[in-house]
Amino acid sequence: MKEALISLLFQEFKQRRFFDELLDKGIDFTHITVNTLDSVCDIIGFPRDIPYTFDEETNRVADTYDHDAFSRESIYLKFDNTYHSIKKIQNIEVTDQGLKMTEHEDEALALKKITEFVDWLYVERKKLS
Repeated sequence: MKEALISLLFQEFKQRRFFDELLDKGIDFTHITVNTLDSVCDIIGFPRDIPYTFDEETNRVADTYDHDAFSRESIYLKFDNTYHSIKKIQNIEVTDQGLKMTEHEDEALALKKITEFVDWLYVERKKLS
């Protein structure tokens, strides 16, 4: 099961990288992304976020919100940190026209970091029991 979750999050990683590259070129597809991270959290057994109302006048969450309820925000932040910690490998190639700089993903590093993230998810889920 763990390998399947790692594979799903690796696809999430590649999707984010692709959409980030498109966004850099002025094309915004973020509204059509598949949120695989929520699916992985569902499979592992994390509770869903409880909806709440944010009062913009007071800049506070409405009092009807259960402050002891589970929030996935720390999971999203941890995955974002993991995502941003995976740097692209840059190479300089010598061509007939001069030097050419290329970038590619370090898939081994990405899989290692995603595996560590999934291990962390299992530890965090165990704490909820």
